[in-house]
Amino acid sequence: MVEKETQGSNEKTDAKGAVSFTSIIIMILTLIICCSNVLLLEKIVKEAPNCTAFVTFSAYFTIVAQTIVFRPGLLFNYTIPLHNYVIITILFYTTNLSNNMALSYSVDMPTLLIFRSGSLLANMVVSIIAFRRSYPVSKYVSVLMVTVGIIVATLASADLKKSSSDEATFGVWMVGITMLTYALFGSAVMGVFQEKLFAKFGKKSDEVLFFSHLLGLPAFVFNYRDLAQTIVDFNHSEPVSILGFNIPFLWCCITANVALQTLGIKCIFYLLSEWSSLAVTMVTTLRKFISLLLSIFLFKNPFTLPHWIGTTLVFTGSALFSGIIPLPESKVKTQ
Repeated sequence: MVEKETQGSNEKTDAKGAVSFTSIIIMILTLIICCSNVLLLEKIVKEAPNCTAFVTFSAYFTIVAQTIVFRPGLLFNYTIPLHNYVIITILFYTTNLSNNMALSYSVDMPTLLIFRSGSLLANMVVSIIAFRRSYPVSKYVSVLMVTVGIIVATLASADLKKSSSDEATFGVWMVGITMLTYALFGSAVMGVFQEKLFAKFGKKSDEVLFFSHLLGLPAFVFNYRDLAQTIVDFNHSEPVSILGFNIPFLWCCITANVALQTLGIKCIFYLLSEWSSLAVTMVTTLRKFISLLLSIFLFKNPFTLPHWIGTTLVFTGSALFSGIIPLPESKVKTQ
């Protein structure tokens, strides 16, 4: 699951200070689209557990194909020399693949969502190391809440795995957790390199997005066995009738997954052009929480009291850090 969230610009309001009706509709659509996409991904993985490499490849291929069709000039007219993309491409490929492949290693979707909400922790740690940045005490407290929440939820999941499966299955789950941990901090490190590129060449986000996908495509040759097996599995899935044609169910799902992901990105970028980054952060945090609840109830994922405590700490800490829940100290400037 290639997750693409960003931060943006100032909030635009009308003369009365109210956001536009169109923005509200786009926000609601964003929540519906993003939550549907998460649930659809979970359904695909449950039907074909080894398909996660193919899901990642599909997202890569779609981004590259769209750019070549609608912005072909970007392929030849670029600002950042290609050798600058080496580290970013490697990190982008490995972190996205690790995030998605963790679902094939007995990690359930709620655990994945909780882990991905820990990006604040990883970004802060990497920023302190790379840029020697300092933060207000409230930021450290909120990140501590997120950290404790992730640990509590992970330990709760570990107890469930130990009690409900054999030692080999628990070992597989540990591999998945390790992959999520790498993806968490790998993404933060990638952000540092991207920030340095922007400082040197200007904010060329479309260019970075395109070339990090294009240059990463050849790496999927290492996953050719999984890709080939996934195609076979998809072809043999139960057919559904669409406009008189019988189409394998999983091919319908992956097509919808890619389409929803693309549409979701466009909705988020629209909101960034109309709302503040804080408001968009609130929307993305809310969609993670709604996706978590839907995954628990629709797919009967086990979720105990410690999971709820950990989840509360993670999302409350995220809200405090982002300013969704204001604190007096939030007026202190971050260096």
